[in-house]
Amino acid sequence: MTAPVYLDPARPVAERVEAILALMSDEQKLACLNGVPETVLADGYTLPALSNAFNEVLHSSGKKPDATFFPQAIGLGATWDTELIEAVGAAVAHEVRARDTDVFASFGPVADIRSNPLAGRFEEGFGEDPLHVGTMTTAYAWGLRGRHPEYVKTFTQMKHFLAYNHEWHRSQSSASMGARAYHEYQVVPYRMPVEAGAVMGAMTSYNNVNGVPSIINPILETVRSEWTGNGRFFFLPDGWDGVNLHTTKGEPWDTWEVDPRGDVPYPTALAAEEGRAIDADENGVYASALMLHAGVTHFADGSDLPFIPNAAEAVRRGLLGVNMSHVDRSVRDWLDFLIRTGKLDGDACEYNLIPADPHPQDRPEHIELAHRAAREQLVLLKNDQAALPLPDTASLAVVGPLAELNLRDFYSPTVPADRRPAPLQALRDRFGAVTHHSGNDTVAWQVDGKYLTVAEDGTLRATAEQAGGTETFEVWDWAHDQHMFRHNATGKFVQANLLKRDDGPATFENQAGASGGGGPVLEAVTTAMEDGDAWFTHQNLHYRRLGDGNVELFGVNHVSAEADGPYRPRLADDGSLPLAKGDNGLLLAETVVEDGPAAAAAVAAEADWAVVLVGNHPMVNARECFDRPGLDLAPRQADLVREVAAAKPGRTIVVVVSAYPLAIGDIAADPNVAAIIYTSHAGQALAPALAEALAGDFSPAGRLTSTWLADTSSLPQAGPRAEAFRVSDVDMLEYDVISAGLTYQYSKAEPVFAFGHGLSYTEFAYGALEVPAEAEAETPFAAAVNVTNTGERTSDEVVLLFAAIAESAYGDRVPARRLAGFARAKDIAPGETRRVEIEVDPQHLFVWDVVSGKRIVETGDYRFTAGGAEAEVRIQGEAIAALDLSETANVWEKSTIAEGLTYWEVSKLHTLKREGGYHSTGSRRAGSHVGFTKAVLDGANEIHLRTATTTADWTDLADPVIEVRAGAADGPLLAEVEVPKTAGFQSFADVTAPLTGAEGTQDLYLVFRTGGIYIDTIRLAR
Repeated sequence: MTAPVYLDPARPVAERVEAILALMSDEQKLACLNGVPETVLADGYTLPALSNAFNEVLHSSGKKPDATFFPQAIGLGATWDTELIEAVGAAVAHEVRARDTDVFASFGPVADIRSNPLAGRFEEGFGEDPLHVGTMTTAYAWGLRGRHPEYVKTFTQMKHFLAYNHEWHRSQSSASMGARAYHEYQVVPYRMPVEAGAVMGAMTSYNNVNGVPSIINPILETVRSEWTGNGRFFFLPDGWDGVNLHTTKGEPWDTWEVDPRGDVPYPTALAAEEGRAIDADENGVYASALMLHAGVTHFADGSDLPFIPNAAEAVRRGLLGVNMSHVDRSVRDWLDFLIRTGKLDGDACEYNLIPADPHPQDRPEHIELAHRAAREQLVLLKNDQAALPLPDTASLAVVGPLAELNLRDFYSPTVPADRRPAPLQALRDRFGAVTHHSGNDTVAWQVDGKYLTVAEDGTLRATAEQAGGTETFEVWDWAHDQHMFRHNATGKFVQANLLKRDDGPATFENQAGASGGGGPVLEAVTTAMEDGDAWFTHQNLHYRRLGDGNVELFGVNHVSAEADGPYRPRLADDGSLPLAKGDNGLLLAETVVEDGPAAAAAVAAEADWAVVLVGNHPMVNARECFDRPGLDLAPRQADLVREVAAAKPGRTIVVVVSAYPLAIGDIAADPNVAAIIYTSHAGQALAPALAEALAGDFSPAGRLTSTWLADTSSLPQAGPRAEAFRVSDVDMLEYDVISAGLTYQYSKAEPVFAFGHGLSYTEFAYGALEVPAEAEAETPFAAAVNVTNTGERTSDEVVLLFAAIAESAYGDRVPARRLAGFARAKDIAPGETRRVEIEVDPQHLFVWDVVSGKRIVETGDYRFTAGGAEAEVRIQGEAIAALDLSETANVWEKSTIAEGLTYWEVSKLHTLKREGGYHSTGSRRAGSHVGFTKAVLDGANEIHLRTATTTADWTDLADPVIEVRAGAADGPLLAEVEVPKTAGFQSFADVTAPLTGAEGTQDLYLVFRTGGIYIDTIRLAR
């Protein structure tokens, strides 16, 4: 008997999907919106169940103990090694298949691009360049997916689509960017792996993009219709973001426009535009209708909201135009997933042949791969007088708070300490003669005349008359007031016991909840420093020395500063320190028993070399839900480096262990610091890889994938609604890299270490750069350069190829240089010349043409550089035509020039129509302006704008005028448009003004005399 089409592995997946769909009832289809249940088809065949059971695969095969612990993504990016990254992905996928035999979804790779160094989840991304991030994302995704054309090793669901680089009110705030930054920068690393076929789905991001929620954004349809080639793509919401759609996203949230009413559900706001007031139940039906309409596949977010019954009700009523064709689209995604896992095909799917193995992390090839990755991600930032490598016979003073730690971030596997040794142990094993000091201060605290100690029950109590060995605490400085404390006598860390749930659930904002037993207190009950899989952290407290011998402790984690927000200690009758909200907390009289940096410097002075390990704790300050307050290295860590280097001038090696860039200009410039090595929190092989690098077993050759700034002064400044104890001086929602001057492509700031910086233990000479004299924009070509190792040590060399167009229609508003390709050449021996070829796809050098609404490569002369070599290529592409604004056009879609702007949703009903023109363009301050390149002005005698104004109190709208100028923001004045005040920034009115002196084809500027004006459309009448 012939098998049904859907059970024939030789038939195309799409054909098999349609065959199954044809055998399902509407009821069965609706049941598939949260996974495929075991389903009896119309022909009697029982379809096996499939859920979206997943593993977080950021840099391991899941948050589990039986997983290989690879470097953080920011470290993997620094390898610039696509072959390695694909191999890591393949190892991760193998472990998932072997260990979790009925789990097929991989939450990853992360394609988020890091345009702002203060991003809370910085370490989850590969870097700041769109081509590099897109290439590394694609390579990792191929490893996770496998190269079989039909089956998948794991079903890749990249994160977090779209424009997710901030944590500030992430479920309701909006990433703001113009059309060029959107298409040329933010979209690129998500688009590349989808077009390659390596990514099969995406988790939508929490945030809005220019006012439109990512979870229901029109770009979801663009992914299906333009990127995939077959219309199949699996979309799912991030954790609880379906809840967020029910409760928020309906009104603006940023550092200007925070709505005083608080959260407004998007469905409720949409219904209000229709003239309807809806209750909570109807709000849920609207939410499911919006998700169906947008093309969401997976109607679940970890909550117990009735998404599927609500979707069924929306379809029954045809709410917002949804019907069973929308359901079919989602079910096709699920069936595509089902078939690609091989669940229907047995041994015909090669990935089904992977043997079950509960401990796949023990595979020798995975252990070696983690070691290789840890080696390749090391970046040598400084090496004066060839200080590194160190001689084997050297005695070392290994100091610093990171010497005895190998920390895990939130998405690390939960591997035990014995599988992730600390650098100190590896250096002792490698060098032998090693002394150590943490460099941390040791203190004693006194309250009401009594010293704090740790009682038998673990509580901190002020009961001791003298400060002896049982009354001292070691202090870890993690920057921005965040500290941890370890009781020296017991080795246990101080914590606030805020997570006992005897009386009820914990709350997120203060990392605290009901504690039971009389209320929360300070205690010391565990010897483990908190890291890894800990959503709530409660060992890090705000700690401030007040300069008068007193210190204050308050808060847990990085909390708000309102009087009723952070917890502060009080003194109880029994000497314990209960915690309560509000001001008037207890001050502790502090005695510094040992000055940590001075003590470490004394240890260093006795050794041949000092190795100072400093950096960050991956669960403190910057992490999920918290952006980093600044770029600074912890103050006492900076003191430690300075004092040790002064004690060991020219023989001090600094190792920066960090999840993100740090402002270490003083350290880089310190002549006493001989060398600096950067490493991410690099997983199980961090310690041996570092020891081997310092000893010269290999040469570090990684390169930075982000710019290390000297300070935050070049970052966009926040508005008046910024919050203390978050990022109060930088606007994390400014995503327009072009107008804001972000990343190496647009920043004018002088960095401490530039994007792509990285040294090695040898020197390389670059020969002539070989490129064709001419090339077609549609045809890739090869760039080749001979790289000669002129030093005495074998090393890899990462060759970075940059390009810049000599003259663009967009003038200087294109990158001065942009990455065109890269390659890591392996093991180039002393004296060897290696020919390195890099394929250049001119399509990666595109700009967004607002006239045609597509990506184009401009015809022009492009200067390519690699190392010190350079060459020119004439690329034949397209020209950007003059912009005719005689027909009504959306300003966001057609503008190319921006200064001091923000972007919001025009209206929810308009977004629902899927007709384009979704975003309005708003001013932040007087002098803000929006501009259009090469606008045709001849014959124009009147300008028509559709405008609105904010009702928020951050602007007084005293002079609501838009000046129309030619050629420049201060060019000839063509018109002054009086803008009427409206009921809100989504309440638009048509305004006109006569144009005088409009002639020729030139840049056109709209200059705002005040903040708070929004424009939807423009038209030049003739």
